[in-house]
Formats: sequence, structure tokens, C-alpha cells
Amino acid sequence: MVGRRLYLPLLLVLVSGTYLYTATERAVLDDGDALYAHVAQQMVARGDWVTPHANGVRFLDKPPMMYWLMALSYELLGVTEFAARLPSVLALIGTVCLLYFMGRQSGEPSAGLATGLAAAFCVGSFLFTRMVFPDMLFVFFLTLSLASFWRWFARADDPVLPAMLFYAALAGAVLTKGLLGLVFPVAILALFFFLWVRDRKRLKGLCMGRGILLFLALAVPWHVLAARRNPGFLWYFFVNEQFLRFLGKRQPFDYESISLPLFWILILVWLFPWTVFLPAARYLLQSPRGEMKGRRAMICLSLSWVAVVLAFFSVSSRIEHYSLPLVPPFALLLGMTLFPDKSCGLSVQSRWQRSLDRGFTFLGGFGVMLGVALLLLATLSFGGWLPSPARPTGSHPLQAFKYYFAPLFELPPATLAGLEGPLIKAALAFSVGTFAAWRIHRRGRRMVAILVLSSMMAVFCLLAFESLGVCEEILSSRQFGKVLSRHFKPGDRAIVVGDFETANSLNFYAPLLLEVYQGKAAVLEWGLRFSDTPSSIVSTRDLQMSWKSSQRVFLLCPNDRVSTLPVARSYVVLRSGGRTLLCNQPL
Repeated sequence: MVGRRLYLPLLLVLVSGTYLYTATERAVLDDGDALYAHVAQQMVARGDWVTPHANGVRFLDKPPMMYWLMALSYELLGVTEFAARLPSVLALIGTVCLLYFMGRQSGEPSAGLATGLAAAFCVGSFLFTRMVFPDMLFVFFLTLSLASFWRWFARADDPVLPAMLFYAALAGAVLTKGLLGLVFPVAILALFFFLWVRDRKRLKGLCMGRGILLFLALAVPWHVLAARRNPGFLWYFFVNEQFLRFLGKRQPFDYESISLPLFWILILVWLFPWTVFLPAARYLLQSPRGEMKGRRAMICLSLSWVAVVLAFFSVSSRIEHYSLPLVPPFALLLGMTLFPDKSCGLSVQSRWQRSLDRGFTFLGGFGVMLGVALLLLATLSFGGWLPSPARPTGSHPLQAFKYYFAPLFELPPATLAGLEGPLIKAALAFSVGTFAAWRIHRRGRRMVAILVLSSMMAVFCLLAFESLGVCEEILSSRQFGKVLSRHFKPGDRAIVVGDFETANSLNFYAPLLLEVYQGKAAVLEWGLRFSDTPSSIVSTRDLQMSWKSSQRVFLLCPNDRVSTLPVARSYVVLRSGGRTLLCNQPL
């Protein structure tokens, strides 16, 4: 049994080791990953920390906090994939530590470790921190704001410091995710007070006067400067990017909103393997009632958190990773569920225990079935009864994807065949891990069983990291960017056939402005309206004239479109991942 004094060091070693290692080496992916990483890159290059730019174009879709932190990381570590991902990883580690302390303060030290492990080692936390989106940073500030509020609420002897930290965290959330950074914490606390506490007088001690001044001093200046330097910013940033996005009417259209039932079902997937313990969480409501403090207050705050986020995205447009703010409150509830309140009656404790037993039994059964499936697959494979992998026949897409995981469904057969190894290893890890956790739990060693499940998920993270390496040449343009970084010179042109988002990681790996032929640059549309913006859309006539001139032109094209290009003789620079990089001159 791990000593309780070692809980926090153990948590930090497991989480930091897994997430820092998997932040290395892998390529920056095309579309959103490359877009945000490149914006911070431009911020450093231009020395402009107010107006973000992408591909030489104003890009004010998001607040600047994520760009500021990535730019600082670039200044300290250089422009690398690891430096781009470091702020997101540190945000996750910070969130896990906050949840550990919140869970521990609920009355049971083991609940703190279980809470941190559930938050770090679930499917969603890893998958949604592979790209440098602002969501993980937003989750950190949201968690910091509510952890600060909890500290203020639980301890009346030191009200000022946690109250001020609460307002500072609100400002950080707003500078990371816009108005949502204010809406979520305020709505969660409003529900908590008016549904559970029912004592508005307690809010008077939250230092509202000084706190609001601190919030405004931190959050407002950037918005004022951005509005002064960029005409139309206020309408575009607040109306189009926030209100119209909430209604699913944002222009230009980017990601397709997934259905509400699918969104709810996917939440259960993202919380795996801890999802199986959610049925036992209903017994949290049967904890002894009394003064709103300690464990009961934490349960009510977590339930308010879940209710607000679920309600918001039930009426808003939604994509897969929007469920990430639900991970912390569910982790808190799961941590308290896994270590029941001993003050409950014997009848409640007995039912609670049986419900947890059923959760571990389900995992054990899942492990057995997965093991049988693997054994059957191995038998068919060694017997020669499985079909051979198909040869690559596909080409690279021309249009930007409308769903977060859509690229995985467009992978060519050869890449899918390369994923078989990591998938089989992951299935084996799940089979062994879930079965071992069930067996260990049956012997009365629940914390060890939880550590086994967390180790299993750490192995999953490493195998997902390996899988990304298999898919890199399809999902990223790094290989072309590295070639261009060696050969591209001032005065050259770089053009992609298809949408900008299908190859925009070129921006990250080579010092160039990317132009688009037979495609769109939807993410840059608003910035392209400014008169000082470089041209990004190439016509057929422009391409033909430039190709014939003495100017050197690089053209990245899907393989199946090369023969249809309206250009004269071309020279192949590199073929990879269903695409060909051409040049109008020999290198």
C-alpha cells in the first residue's frame, strides 16, 4: 500500500512523466494544431503581442492567453513541437494538482489521489491535449477559479487571498476562452448558492469591489488595445465568434456541430475507464445532511459544475472536445465515490460497496472478453485466415475536415495496416489492466487497483503517441515543411492545392506565406478583408504566369490532381502521404 505522504509525489511522477514524454517528437498536425502553434510563432517573429497573426493575416478568433504562453515557451526553448505543447501539458498538470487538493479536502486523503488519477488518466484528457487548443488552459483557469472559491468558502479565517485569486483566475479564463470564462464560473456559483447554500449574505465576504477591479484590470486592457488596432474587432470577436458560435451561426462555417445524444454518449467514452463507477455516485447524495461544508459542499459544487456545463452545451453548438470542462467535476465525484463516506449508515455503505464491486466486475469481464477476442484474432492470423492489408489507393483530401476525428476515417489502407500493432498492444493492455484491477480489488486493495487502472491508461497514452507517429505523413505536412525550410528563399512562392487547413503546418516548419489554389482559407477569411493583408488565393492564370516566370514556385498537390494541373514542366521535390511537392525549377 502506498503511504499517504507519497500520494502527491506519485501523482506528479505518473502524470508529468506520461504527458511530458508524449509532448515530444510528434509532428504538429494540419488544421487547428498548426494554426494555433503558428500564431504564437508569428507573435514572436513580429514582436506584436496584441494582434495575433496567422500566415501574415490578422487572426482574432481567440483571446491571446494561449498564444502568450506558447510564445514565451518559444522564447525560452526555441520553436519546437515540445515548446508548442508545453503550456497545455503544464495546464493539465496544474489542473490535476488542484483537483488532488480539492479531493483531499473533501475529508478522505485517498479521494484526492483517486480524483487526480481519474482526471489525468481518462481517454478524453489525453486525446484532447494532443493538439494545442486553448481548451486545456481554459479548464485550468476554470478549475483554479472554483478551487479558490472553495478555499474561500471553506475557511473564513483567510478570505482575502483566495477571493482575489478567484477573480484573477476569472480574468485568465476570459483571456483564454472569451466570455465563456466568465459565464461558466459565475453560473456554477449562482446555482451552488441558490440551489444548495441558500444564503446570499455569505457572498458579501467575497470582496466583490476589489475583486471586480482586479478582474477588469487584468481582462480589459487587451480587448481595448485589440479594438483600437483592428477595426471591426468588437463585432467579430464578441458577436460572431461567441454569440453566433453559441447559436451555430458563426461565419464562416468551420466545424459541424455533433448531435446532442452523441455528445452525451461520448462523455462516457472520454471518462473511460472510470465511467463504470458513475452509477455508484448516486450514493453521494445520501451522505448525511447538515451544514453546507466539507464533503457535502464539495459534492454540491461538483454537481453544479456538471449541470451548468451540460446545460450550456445542450443548447449550444458543440464539438467533441467541448466536453473537456466536464472532466474535473466528474473526477471529483468519482474520487469521492471510490472512497465512500464512513459516516453513512451501514445500509447505504453496503449498497455503495456493492455498486463499486459491480463496476470492478464489469471491468474484469471486459478484460476477459477482450482477451478472448485477442486470442481469436491471433489464431486467425497465424492460421492465415485473415485478409492481407490492402495497398494504398487513396489520395490526400482537398477540403478541411468538419469533425474533430474525421481524419481518422480518411486514412489510407497502408496507414491503417500500420496501426494494427499499436491497437493490438492497447487491447492487450486494456485486457490485462482491467482484469488485474478486478482481481486486486477483490482482495480489498482498492487504491492499488486504481493505480493499476491508471498505469493501464498511461500505457494507452504511450501507444496513442506511437499511433500518431504512424499517421504523421497523412495528418501533418512536416516532411514537406522541412524540405522547404532548406530550399525556400525570400521571393519564392509556396502554393497548396486545396484548402489552407489541409497543409497549414507548412507555416510552422518553414518561414513562408502559404497561398491556396482551388481551395479556401476559411479560418483566415475575416483577416483577409484588411487592405494590408497579403494575397492568399491564387487564380489559374496567376499560377500559370508565375510557373513560367523566373520566380521559383513550390506547389503541394494531392497525387491524383498532379496530372490535371494547368502548368508546364515540373520537377518533383518530394512524394509522401498521398501528396507531391513540385517546383517549376530544378533544385
